[in-house]
Amino acid sequence: MWWLGLSALLLAAKSLAEAPGKEATAVTQPDYTLYNTREQLFRKVFDVVDKHPLFMEVDEVPLAVDDYEAILTVVTVEPGGLSRDHDDKMRLLISFGEHGRELITPEVGLRLLELLGQLGSEMEHTTEALTPQQKLLQRTVFKIMPMENVNGRKLVEAGQLCERKNGRGVDPNRNWDAHWGFKEPDYDPAEEYPGSAPFSEPETALLLALTNSFRQHVWLNMHSGMEALFMPYDHLADIPPGPGAQASLHILQQLNTMHCGGRCAVGSGGKSVGYLAHGTATDYMYDVAGVPMSFTWEIFGDLNASFVDCFKMFNPVDSAAVEATISNWAAAVVSLVELLPNHPDIAAMNFEPSSKVAGTASNQTALAAPRMISKSKLPNDTVSAGAEAMTHDSEVHGGTKHAVLQHTDARLDSEPQHNLVVEHGHVYTNKLPAILNWLYVLPVVILVLLVVLLKSARKGRTSWLRMRQRVV
Repeated sequence: MWWLGLSALLLAAKSLAEAPGKEATAVTQPDYTLYNTREQLFRKVFDVVDKHPLFMEVDEVPLAVDDYEAILTVVTVEPGGLSRDHDDKMRLLISFGEHGRELITPEVGLRLLELLGQLGSEMEHTTEALTPQQKLLQRTVFKIMPMENVNGRKLVEAGQLCERKNGRGVDPNRNWDAHWGFKEPDYDPAEEYPGSAPFSEPETALLLALTNSFRQHVWLNMHSGMEALFMPYDHLADIPPGPGAQASLHILQQLNTMHCGGRCAVGSGGKSVGYLAHGTATDYMYDVAGVPMSFTWEIFGDLNASFVDCFKMFNPVDSAAVEATISNWAAAVVSLVELLPNHPDIAAMNFEPSSKVAGTASNQTALAAPRMISKSKLPNDTVSAGAEAMTHDSEVHGGTKHAVLQHTDARLDSEPQHNLVVEHGHVYTNKLPAILNWLYVLPVVILVLLVVLLKSARKGRTSWLRMRQRVV
């Protein structure tokens, strides 16, 4: 029987040896007829802003740290007209493109600007009474970062399709001072290196300064890799206590029905994503900066993509899926605005809820725009932190919690009848047919299962291994 085990061993080795070669030819490349390059995208962003000077403006703020420079581009949108006093308005800070490999999210940011431009123009030229939606938009101000991590995006466009970190190897979504530096047993520095210290990176330092000056009610960080609508916490498998957190959860549940077909995971990122993440922007915004509604949206993920096929894993690859994803999630931001008055922190500002929730069909118009580019600069003192950070809740952070990845063992529904085998005067009990001796079969079975497991993991079907490719 030894030849049976040897044959299976050789077949398994051949399968493992051939698998990497097959995957190498299956890596999907970005189609820049469907996606904009970073230069194309920013040119279109400036075009949109230039078309709507009464309620849009764009600022570019550079910051260099140790000869490494980043530029944060921020578009301010006030559909009711640009102003300097935002105290009586709902304030939303929205980031796209925090991870370079997620090309789909900056496309949503561009479409959102086009959509807000359309809605703002309608408000400018209306001669009738404002609709409930227009009344809300009149008292709303957005600050939108179309591509937060430009240097990381450069690496992706140069061919590093799995790169999520910034231009010098730090994950911007691990560089925030909220449980920073804590490393789980499955910590992978290739995916989530947090930097030498909180806010060591110019990308996060610039965004911190903007947060301190803007004091937003809503932080929205748009990502891809799965379908999910997350709120704090990322570093715990729980949501915060209190009515505000429950109201945020209810808003996400409504958006799940309206824009995700009920498919999205909703709730704590630490509970739903498959791993705990430390030093994230969403946890900092809620727990330290005091932003009452702090969200991470995961808007697309191909769970059947190969582990090495990062572009396909994080981005739709056909024109219909690209357009559907972009138009749906740009409209979802407008839907979010209409749901905000249901939150107690917004209700205290005496907003009237909108009776009509924006759908995707009427919000898909992409506006043509002139080519002229206008720029302005934020005040220099914006780069310095302006607001004192709030302390962490001792009840939340007083203990240590660890993530436990749950695995399901396959169970046999029934066991075969025992066979009695007589050999050399001894009687043996064998659960397999007498023709096979389990001493030969067991190694073969283990080897076959190992081959299946490894091949499945390569195809992205083994969730606990696939989660090494971070999404949050």
